[in-house]
Amino acid sequence: MADAIYDKLAAALNARGTYVPAVTCKEFYDLAEFLFTPEEAAIVCAMPIEYATVDEIAVNLGTKDVKQVAAQLETMGDKGLIHIKEAGGKKLYEGLPFVPGLIEFQLMRGIVDERSKKWAVLLSVYSKAVKREFMSGKPPKIEKSAPGRKVSVDKEIKQITSPIPYKEMKQLILDTELIAAGTCVCRHQGNLLGKPSNEPMGNCMVFGESALFSIERGFTKKLSKDQALKVLEEAEEAGLVHNYTNNPGQFTNLLCNCCGCHCFILRGAKNSPAPSQMVNARYLIHINQADCTACEACLDRCWVKALKMENGKLTRDEQRCIGCGLCMWACPAEALYLEPREAGKVPLLKC
Repeated sequence: MADAIYDKLAAALNARGTYVPAVTCKEFYDLAEFLFTPEEAAIVCAMPIEYATVDEIAVNLGTKDVKQVAAQLETMGDKGLIHIKEAGGKKLYEGLPFVPGLIEFQLMRGIVDERSKKWAVLLSVYSKAVKREFMSGKPPKIEKSAPGRKVSVDKEIKQITSPIPYKEMKQLILDTELIAAGTCVCRHQGNLLGKPSNEPMGNCMVFGESALFSIERGFTKKLSKDQALKVLEEAEEAGLVHNYTNNPGQFTNLLCNCCGCHCFILRGAKNSPAPSQMVNARYLIHINQADCTACEACLDRCWVKALKMENGKLTRDEQRCIGCGLCMWACPAEALYLEPREAGKVPLLKC
């Protein structure tokens, strides 16, 4: 039965991260069958958590036809189903989680065609199904399985999205040698579903080895540092949250510039009673009451509604603040400033 291999695929995807889990249901099977042939699903199930050579994957598959497996892996790389890199004169292959990775690759090219429209619909239907599952009285059990693990999954996959203020993100760009950018997948999906966005589109950014792969396979275009800084500045001016997911050595080296209307991560955080718990909130906004003029210019810049006026005084909800710093950009009195939480005192790893 075809569903059996897709059940195993769900566990293999979840072993690599569960920010958006693979929940086995009809909607997942429709999504998985659209992306993966049964043979491709079996290959992902045979891939260890860490990078592996084609020989290692072939052994796990129980086949001696290494050339055929290599050809299938290359096709899967072109389809954005796996990540491929070279190290020590060898090609290495990595399975991807749902997010960040698999979902982004399907829309980063910004293509508008029937396939992209169908994918956008399938993803939307699946997202609603997952939400229903988790809101039910019996939320689904998330299965995880992958061969050849050298460390535990929880230790290997530990990064979640981190809202990064403009100044820190600018420095990370200056410190990174290879940068690329593609289409914002959330806003592109919205456009494909007839829910257009007026925000900048070409700012889903990839760094380091991840950028090299995405450029070579045509998912993104290479940026100079000046071009990357311009993209970042445009996003800042538009009031987009710089959400960074970073795990050097794996594909998860991404910067999404997110709006609260289309981004499922930011939208989910906004609807939560404690948005700071939904992301890796590295910073916390503070108010210099002596300088604040109560002009309210900052209120509309906060997607998560962490700021409000009480009795003519600006106040901040610590549990709602995600530390993005967008409110600072709008303050004419420069009365707002960021201080690091405990997470923000640990330097981000560079690509």
